[in-house]
Amino acid sequence: MYEPFYAFLQELFPEFKIDFRLIEPLLECRKVDKGEFLFQAGDICEFVGFTLKGCLRTFLIKDGKEFTLFFHCERQTLGDYKSFQSSQPTSFFCQAIENSQVLLFNYQAMLCFEEAPEGQRLLRLHAESLAFMLRDKLLSLFMDTPEERYLNLFKTEPQLLQRIPQYYLASYLGIEPESLSRLKRRVQHRSIS
Repeated sequence: MYEPFYAFLQELFPEFKIDFRLIEPLLECRKVDKGEFLFQAGDICEFVGFTLKGCLRTFLIKDGKEFTLFFHCERQTLGDYKSFQSSQPTSFFCQAIENSQVLLFNYQAMLCFEEAPEGQRLLRLHAESLAFMLRDKLLSLFMDTPEERYLNLFKTEPQLLQRIPQYYLASYLGIEPESLSRLKRRVQHRSIS
């Protein structure tokens, strides 16, 4: 059942070894139906998660408008780590955009990882990977046009574009849905010409 997670760990840090029999009783596998929230702004995020199946999105609301920050499809982590560590309310919402299954790690499970031989290194490698992804996303938001961000997403994660409703994609790209429609027509027209 947790094979996608074990494969993720092996790809991240092949030398990492842990007795999963110690950790599995601490894990929770939660089904999150399409449209359902895993957590909402104001909640304390008491876990970090790993998407086993489906797709979720993390977003925030400012002045009544949603801004999608991330999509979490299979084999991706999610949660608000600051809220998890500090027990302070999160500012984010995490909602399933497909029927999903998420593996949740509570404090005890994370402690098992931290205390395992090379556990600190594993967690550091993952934190670095997330930091690099955040850096790239931030740079793209400030340096790239919405069209460049769309084309990059098309190149790096084309399957994602088939799974995400257009208004979430527009929010993720930082444009209005109508602008996304025009952008897609322009891109398609150029690829045909």
